[in-house]
Amino acid sequence: MYKPTPLLSYFWGLFSGLIVSAFLFNSLTQTEAETEKTPVKTEQSTTSPVRAADAPVLTLAARAELLLKYYTIRDGAEETNLAPLLQKNGHLEIFKQMLQQSTADVSDLIQSTQSFTAAQFYASLVRIKQKDEEQQAKAQLELLKPAGTATTLKPQQAPIN
Repeated sequence: MYKPTPLLSYFWGLFSGLIVSAFLFNSLTQTEAETEKTPVKTEQSTTSPVRAADAPVLTLAARAELLLKYYTIRDGAEETNLAPLLQKNGHLEIFKQMLQQSTADVSDLIQSTQSFTAAQFYASLVRIKQKDEEQQAKAQLELLKPAGTATTLKPQQAPIN
């Protein structure tokens, strides 16, 4: 009959213990993971997808920056009509809203939102962005002024061309 050696018995017990502990650890982590996933699933089912109305409101400068980053102008493509591409991507409405909301005068660049070149689009976005940033800076500077000087002095800013 076969008689195990003490070293063989030691390794047999060691590996048996490791296997049992691995099974226990695995079962405990799976039940722990299932309990953690359950609240996440209920949160996901109660939230609806983000709609345009729920989207964060961006300033004109931020929207202009997004459009500037999305539509980069390549050399030789300055005269390309960009309106159909904006219409296709759904960004023409965003651009129209920006034109309506902005106090920047871009009438010399964009006469119609149905046809304009990439260069005109880019220049109008830069102008809208600069005007909005100027207004934001002016509002922030007004908040920083001491209360007494805010009403007495109103310097006029000369336009920079």
